[in-house]
Amino acid sequence: MPTLTIDGQEITVADGTRIIDAADELGIEIPRFCYHKGLSVAANCRMCLVEIEGAPKLVPSCHETCRDGMTVLTDSPRVLESRRAVLEYILLNHPVDCPICDQAGECDLQDQYFDHDHQPSRHSFRKRHKVKAKVIGPHIILDGERCINCTRCVRFSEEVAKAPQLRQVNRGEETFVDVFPGKELDHPYSMCCADVCPVGALT
Repeated sequence: MPTLTIDGQEITVADGTRIIDAADELGIEIPRFCYHKGLSVAANCRMCLVEIEGAPKLVPSCHETCRDGMTVLTDSPRVLESRRAVLEYILLNHPVDCPICDQAGECDLQDQYFDHDHQPSRHSFRKRHKVKAKVIGPHIILDGERCINCTRCVRFSEEVAKAPQLRQVNRGEETFVDVFPGKELDHPYSMCCADVCPVGALT
């Protein structure tokens, strides 16, 4: 059982424990969008990057497992700057429609913005427009512009519902989640996809 230090606090955990879960045990909050304890690890949002003593780069705490003697920093200047940069990147094309967004007030992105960035945009170009208010199933509506590609809904459908009806469409900044052509999101747990969405892209 490895013993490590996170932000000056020592903890002993079971083999295979991820840094983000060890931090949760200590009451140290590491922000996350794509990570969910009930789903496989995607490590694609990069909000949970932490600094490990001796490592040349920041590492995703949702993917990195604890090792004996490890020293982890979750709030160093490098980590905080990384979070700010990630949020700026996510918000480049994210619609600022919080007053009418169904998720406002319970939105992880909104909370993280106020915790870590809270700066006006440095860019004046128009945001990219994607599919809006698309009915993708009998109970679910998709707002492609709000989607931050965390893939929680895709992984939930594949791993929990055992009904891989969702996929990521396009590449780069054009990417969003959608159903396969001619298909619907209609498995018995489809409304849970909206529950696991951190930003209100699925309602």
